[in-house]
Amino acid sequence: MKSNDVPVREQVVRLMKMSRKKAVERSFDDALYLMEQALELDPKNRSIHTALGEIYELMEKRDKALLCHIEALRLEPQNPECLAYIGSYLMRIGQDEEAINYFQDTLKFAPSNEVVFARMMHLKRRKCDWSEFGKSRKKIKNFTKVMKAIDPFSFLSIADDPDLQMQYSVLAANANKVSKKETAAFTAPLPKKDKIRIGYFSCDFLDHATMYLIGRMFELHDREKFEIYIYDYGAMTNQEGRLRAEKSADVYRQVGGVDSETIVEQARQDGLDIAVDLKGHTKGNRINLFDYRMAPVQISYLGYPGTTGVESIDYMVADPVVVPPKYRKYYTEKVLYMPDCYQSNDDSRKAASHVPARADMGLPEDALVFCSFNSPYKVSPDEFDIWMKLLKLVPDSVLWFYAAKDDIRENVLAEAKRRGIGRERIIFAGFAKQEDHLARLPLADIFLDTFFVNAHTTASDALWAGVPVVTKVGKQFAARVAASLLHAVGTDELVTSTPQQYQALALKLARDREYLADMKARVKAGIETGPLYDTERFTRNFEALLEKTLERFNAGLKPDHISLQ
Repeated sequence: MKSNDVPVREQVVRLMKMSRKKAVERSFDDALYLMEQALELDPKNRSIHTALGEIYELMEKRDKALLCHIEALRLEPQNPECLAYIGSYLMRIGQDEEAINYFQDTLKFAPSNEVVFARMMHLKRRKCDWSEFGKSRKKIKNFTKVMKAIDPFSFLSIADDPDLQMQYSVLAANANKVSKKETAAFTAPLPKKDKIRIGYFSCDFLDHATMYLIGRMFELHDREKFEIYIYDYGAMTNQEGRLRAEKSADVYRQVGGVDSETIVEQARQDGLDIAVDLKGHTKGNRINLFDYRMAPVQISYLGYPGTTGVESIDYMVADPVVVPPKYRKYYTEKVLYMPDCYQSNDDSRKAASHVPARADMGLPEDALVFCSFNSPYKVSPDEFDIWMKLLKLVPDSVLWFYAAKDDIRENVLAEAKRRGIGRERIIFAGFAKQEDHLARLPLADIFLDTFFVNAHTTASDALWAGVPVVTKVGKQFAARVAASLLHAVGTDELVTSTPQQYQALALKLARDREYLADMKARVKAGIETGPLYDTERFTRNFEALLEKTLERFNAGLKPDHISLQ
């Protein structure tokens, strides 16, 4: 297109505006047609390729969107918008190193892009690369003054700030909102049915932490009162977790690759009373399905430890420890208070029949074994400093650290060396199947928790295996989960409030073997007799809360905080 060819340029601009309007209206075929016309007029216009990529993204055709952004980048190699999209796509499919490279290039040309910066720092945290840790904290603090948007999940491990978490969640929810207003309304009272219909939505119905926790509850739902619908938008696999989900549902719908409008239409045809999102702002989510209002009551549960910020999600499931009344102002949902712990657990789980010896895991036979089985992204220099001090103060101890990749292990060993700890003091654990992981856990003596994002499933695993968990309670949901689990086991003294208390308690357990043995016995007793692994009790309480939400709806009342007391 010639620079003085104004009519053609005006046509291109008009077509792009029309296509974006159609995309907002969800008329994707019309939008694509208009963009193709624009491309015929100006095939070397980077903006057209980018806009076409945005439309494919809205259509959830991400492979095609990627190709558009790659073509746009070819036309404009230093365009930060294209670089950021490609980096985000690579992050989504687990190509972390390549994604970091694209994010770094993005920041060269757009240094104030806080979304890209937060994503890059999150990926570096996954590698235990803390080379810019101090700088990142300062930068994030400055970003908050002019905040536009940061991935809520990426921010969880950067700061313990529930107020900012809520703001980021609201921004993320609004940025991806599929409609300006809810597209369906339900009037009270609802027509009477024989059973209450609950729909669970996730892509994690497979061998995943979500199913390890909630699978048993699905099986124990009272079929005299409830009908269970599962909407699985993940991959169709033969994994045990997916097969278990399908078997435990009254109706199982595999909707992977299905567009949002079709899923919503199906959910409404199914006549759901309650729709439950199990993903929040985690990888692969389709939380904005809930913008359409698929059921009279919509609930967030389990998958994301924080508020969703989604206006049309009415409730979140929590407990008095993870969300005490003074912190409710940081959550856009009303709170459904479980009486014990918010986290469901599977009382039918079994460890592998073969119990490994310490030598099998590379652990010294007579050493005191500290362990951290949290995902590496949760670990920061703050905890690691304390862990290395503990190794110095307890000479016959080792740290058993979960790291499946060589680059993570090398980074951890380098950080230990900087703190005067030799590589022989760090023993690495790789990935293991759930039953094998449960079998190896009792080889540890003390589980050391992380601060901003606690152990969740990993903490309940450790407690099930009789391993005391030392945690520091924070403010945001993610920083209070282990405290909730320990409360349910009856071992509140393992919950500390400061890094100094955390170190002192871990040191006391390590040096006083009699105290450690007593604490292990108490943890085992708490698991056997307490509510944490009483799945039947949990399920009945969960169901009672759900019934109360419908009672409020049918009475014409707005959602409000609900407990069973």
